[in-house]
Amino acid sequence: MRGHGGLGASVLALAALLLGAAPAQAEGGTAPYVFAEDAERVAGEASSTDAHTLAAGRGHRSEIGPNETLYYAVDLDASSYAYASAVAVPKPGAKVDARDSLTVTLRDRRDNQCGTGDRRFGSAAYPRPLAAQAVRAVKADGGVCQEAGPYFVVVERETEGTSAQEPWQLELRLIEEPAVEGKGAPTVAPSPSPTGTPAGVPGGEPVERPGGTGFNDAVALAEGSFKTRLAPGESVFYRVPVDWGQRLYVEPELGSATSERSMAYVSDALEAALYNPAYGPVEDRSVLFGGSPKTVPSEPLQPVAHENRHASASAVKATRFAGWYYVQLTLSPEMAEVFQGDDFGVTLRVGVQGEPADGPRYAGDAGPFQVGDAERDAAEAGHSEAEVARGETMAVVAASGIGAGTVLLAGLGVWFLVARRGAAARAPGPNGAPANPPSPGQGW
Repeated sequence: MRGHGGLGASVLALAALLLGAAPAQAEGGTAPYVFAEDAERVAGEASSTDAHTLAAGRGHRSEIGPNETLYYAVDLDASSYAYASAVAVPKPGAKVDARDSLTVTLRDRRDNQCGTGDRRFGSAAYPRPLAAQAVRAVKADGGVCQEAGPYFVVVERETEGTSAQEPWQLELRLIEEPAVEGKGAPTVAPSPSPTGTPAGVPGGEPVERPGGTGFNDAVALAEGSFKTRLAPGESVFYRVPVDWGQRLYVEPELGSATSERSMAYVSDALEAALYNPAYGPVEDRSVLFGGSPKTVPSEPLQPVAHENRHASASAVKATRFAGWYYVQLTLSPEMAEVFQGDDFGVTLRVGVQGEPADGPRYAGDAGPFQVGDAERDAAEAGHSEAEVARGETMAVVAASGIGAGTVLLAGLGVWFLVARRGAAARAPGPNGAPANPPSPGQGW
């Protein structure tokens, strides 16, 4: 009975823990940036000798000070593309300069540079999550950075003297893309598809859909028209499933606002950044706002294709696989100084053009580089990755709870019958002796 009681208590305790679990958060914008609940804290080291190893396929938390260079270790095989990304999260209200930057580099143990990428705040010089990525490519003709073994992820922060000198929180990930079976995928980039505003931009009354505060809790969107309200300085995240052969179109629009100034405008009032399924930057754009509704300049991305990685344009190279594409929207803090209101309306029109096509035959699990029924269902329901994970976990807990409860009830029934038999055996007979004395060797 104690065993069944312990099992039931364990299930109840686990359910309570899961229901009460709070996401890991870091300050960023006007709402805390949400890290993955299982994100492992890891310290970056100034020396590669002391670098801690990052596990592939999961999030890690760290931090970086001004003008620091930090090392992390990773183990790579000889056949997979490797994507190392870092998301920097400055404190809300922190002063940043247009030249402040985050750089991520992958290096092998011989100090060869395998790939590098950097992001700057640029003209939209206000604090917001900023992601950069380095890629280790697999080359048919071999060369450096192709062998299996230890590599280093080097994260550098450049901060001007006039900027805030507090540490930035970091979210680190290593994502691996399996090799393609057979002769491999094409090694020549496809011809560019026509750009420009597509026909049939989603209209109708927008659906209310507040965004998440990070990649982990980015809210899923299907094709359609959505709206939310952003406070000055706030960043929100969305994600859209885009399959092989499809092209994504995202059109953010900042709604009208009033001002007491005669010549009211805010440069870079709304900044929109797109990221691919490996958390690599695709493109970012912003809009000059003067009070009338204003749309961030947008064009459809190129159709998703494995061979896009061989293109010269960075926005085309980034659309190299299917999966979740992320949209980050940030409203300038200056909006609070120029226009009236505590928050401002934003409409997000999302189009996914084309029918899904066959993708490459990966030699291993496609992982995040695929779109299936689960992704489409999450997009229709507006669920974040964290919500989907919690739902799956709670389903397991519920099933475990039902099973444990059944065992527990069965145990109680057996205990009740045994107790009744024992009581009947101990009941005195007419002469005062037990009515059913135990047999030799049997206890009461």
